[in-house]
Amino acid sequence: MKKIIFDLDDTLYINKELRKKREKAILEFLGKKSRKYKKLKREGYGTIEAFKKLGFERQEFFKIIKKVPIKLEKDWKLRLIIKKIKKRYELIVLSNSPRFCVKKTLKELGIIDLFDKYYCGEDFLYEKPHELCFFMIKKEDICVGNNFKKDLEVPKKLGAITILIGKEENGLADYEINKIYQIKKILEKIEWSTSIYL
Repeated sequence: MKKIIFDLDDTLYINKELRKKREKAILEFLGKKSRKYKKLKREGYGTIEAFKKLGFERQEFFKIIKKVPIKLEKDWKLRLIIKKIKKRYELIVLSNSPRFCVKKTLKELGIIDLFDKYYCGEDFLYEKPHELCFFMIKKEDICVGNNFKKDLEVPKKLGAITILIGKEENGLADYEINKIYQIKKILEKIEWSTSIYL
């Protein structure tokens, strides 16, 4: 059975309020280093990468975001789509976030029972896009994320089919969609195109 590997934040859900609260907590923790952090983010560094550049361990980052309450509404539309997909694929979440946040987010969305596995920040010595984080990917598995460099570049090199979600259009992913709700149509397209060569 082929796998679909999903990123979590800004992929399976988008919540600007939660993102703002997390960013506020990070900036309060960083204090005087906030300006350097913002500069690193503008230069394209991920949150954890920027943290490390400023001399902090990612465990510090985990502690900060664990303190920010996660309050999300159950997404019944998403649940229905994921439930249909599950009949044909093994479903995995791969996130740089700590386990507590991943578990809580999936529970709040009402989809935790639909995923076969989830890998979190504590499962790896490094974070995405490090190649070791993508150990589970085989050729023709499907990877879904909102950031090509972080979520999809390595999987594409490994022969996975890549789906980019959101406004970051770069033409490098195999498919691009605006929202997760469009995933079923894209999967039908992928299944149809791959069946031609069978």
